Amino acid sequence: MEETQIQSNLEDLYSISQIAASAKDLPSMWGPLLEEVLAVLKVDAGSLMILEGNALVRKAARGLGDIMEEPPIPASSGGVSWKVVKSRKPVVITDLSKEKVASKFVEENFRSLVTVPMMVRDQVIGVMSIFTREKHQFSLDDLNFFAIIANQAALAIISIQLSEILKENRQRLSELEALNQVSKSVATVFDFEETLDSILDSITTMFSSDIGLVTLFDGETHLLLGKKPAYGLSERQINDFRSRTDEGVMGEAFCKGVPIMVGKIDKETEEVLKRARITGIKSIIAAPLKVKSQTLGVVQIFSSKENNFHSKDLRLFSILASQAAIVVNSSTMYREIEEERKKDEALLTSIGDGVIAIDKNQKIIHFNKAGEKITGYLAEELLGGAFLETLGIFNKEKLPVEAKDSPLAKILKDGNQIISKDYFLRKRNGSLFPAYLSLAAICDIKDDIVGAIVVFRDITYEFELEQMKQELISLSTHELRAPITAIKGYLDMILSGDTGVINEETKETIEEVVGINRRLADLVDDLLNVGRIEQGKITIKPEQIDLTSLISQTVREYQPQAKNKKLEIIFHDKSIPKIKADSVRVRQVLNNLISNAIKYTMQGSIEISVQASDKEVTCQVKDTGIGISKDAQKKLFGKFYRVKNAKTVQITGTGLGLWITQKLLEMMGGKVWLESVENKGSTFYFTLPVYTA
Repeated sequence: MEETQIQSNLEDLYSISQIAASAKDLPSMWGPLLEEVLAVLKVDAGSLMILEGNALVRKAARGLGDIMEEPPIPASSGGVSWKVVKSRKPVVITDLSKEKVASKFVEENFRSLVTVPMMVRDQVIGVMSIFTREKHQFSLDDLNFFAIIANQAALAIISIQLSEILKENRQRLSELEALNQVSKSVATVFDFEETLDSILDSITTMFSSDIGLVTLFDGETHLLLGKKPAYGLSERQINDFRSRTDEGVMGEAFCKGVPIMVGKIDKETEEVLKRARITGIKSIIAAPLKVKSQTLGVVQIFSSKENNFHSKDLRLFSILASQAAIVVNSSTMYREIEEERKKDEALLTSIGDGVIAIDKNQKIIHFNKAGEKITGYLAEELLGGAFLETLGIFNKEKLPVEAKDSPLAKILKDGNQIISKDYFLRKRNGSLFPAYLSLAAICDIKDDIVGAIVVFRDITYEFELEQMKQELISLSTHELRAPITAIKGYLDMILSGDTGVINEETKETIEEVVGINRRLADLVDDLLNVGRIEQGKITIKPEQIDLTSLISQTVREYQPQAKNKKLEIIFHDKSIPKIKADSVRVRQVLNNLISNAIKYTMQGSIEISVQASDKEVTCQVKDTGIGISKDAQKKLFGKFYRVKNAKTVQITGTGLGLWITQKLLEMMGGKVWLESVENKGSTFYFTLPVYTA
């Protein structure tokens, strides 16, 4: 091959490498890359196909009509492209009319074809094809040059794929595992250190140099530091090689972003070499390692001969530096991925709770050591298996929860965090244990839900303790019931005069005791209700109810209590559909809300109103009372929670009424919430479903 042709080929390779290095992503690279290849080879048309699974998928085509709209080519269809993939050798056809071709358009419009494999190491990642309308004899030099172009493109594709994988998956835990698998599979194809060593060896030999070295920018020290592998240097010299980013030839190449050649060493560069005990150097070529707009470092070669390098060497050196930059960038990304994976593995291992990651199909993709200890399963026994088929999810009655009702289905559907103590999981020995569950969604870069993280722990001890507490409360409250009732009876007898006439002072004292006894009875009732709700012993008997009638009755009962405080209760009655609920429990809800409104309102009124939609009826209880702060509103429906301030200190209560109200409404298919402003009043809302036959 003539020297001018070699120079031309090198320039063409440089142009192609620049397209690959400047591409932001694969879609933006396919077309320009193919167009440059066709211009370089002076052919009529071409295509680029990438191997995806068992099919070749077209990524770019020029001069081939609507071929991009055709489906991928499966392995079973055979043809020229698959012949190249399987043989890993180019195929040259000078007369297409005699060959089987997958595309009808190609068969009718072209006469000659060359298809070469796109390879990284020994693995084919795709094929590149060129076509001519007339018969064309391709020389061996043409084929070799085309093969070099295809392999350079393959290297660029692998690098961009790694960049996209790192960018998309760095924030999400379920995808860290996927990146680990990708890194392992790609590593079997592409050994970065070996490849970089090969590039340095080729460069130093090609340019008759003595030393070849890569220096990378260090973000902590802001220095260019020598990195292995290197050619012609000891490990100690590599470690001692360092320069400032504006120091010497290598600093100039880094700052300017262009290759630099010197035939005589300046003092700054000599000082850099002296630090690493490198002597006798007369000539240097240094080129920046650039990927897109980022400069990673500098590749440099040193010679003991003066003026050993020539200006024509710069272009070839830049091309080789571009290849080295791709390798360095890929190697850096792999190290970052591996470091992040190890950090996350260490974090997950150190967590005392079990951690499970599932994909969008509820398949287990990660299971930590703590989870193994809790369940008795080894991670290998669960990975890839369905969550519900292995660990399962069971309700309080220890019955399997249907897939559509499970917290896994809910988190994968709406992504809202779930925290619950209402479920049981299954150990390897088949026994069930009560579990604290915390579920959070995993989202990809587009915020689409792709999986979930399930954190769990065995709360058997807490569960048993809670059961003991409930049994104690239940026993105690039942035992208190009888004496409270008896006390009430005796006090009523005294007040009615059955035991004789009592003076006014004694009567006032006994009436105060009656009030205390009534509050004690309310506390016992509330505690009994809490126990029944938590143990699932309250039965809801839904029926058709006239809510307005029930509200009217309840309001009449509370009118005397309101008048004693000079308050007015107003019910804005209106015609609404019947509701589906338990009348006893709805009355209990109304009692709690209206009695609270009276308790916490010092002057003004309590207004009750209703409104209906197609599916539910909403009732609101509005007062002009003391109001509730924003912080207190967040805790208001908690068990035993009471607002504590100067205005409430004299108001009695158990802190259970609103908790019971919320639970009862949820059991009847409704909900409760509030709006409140301090010193202006509160409005409580609750909904119940409309009755349908």
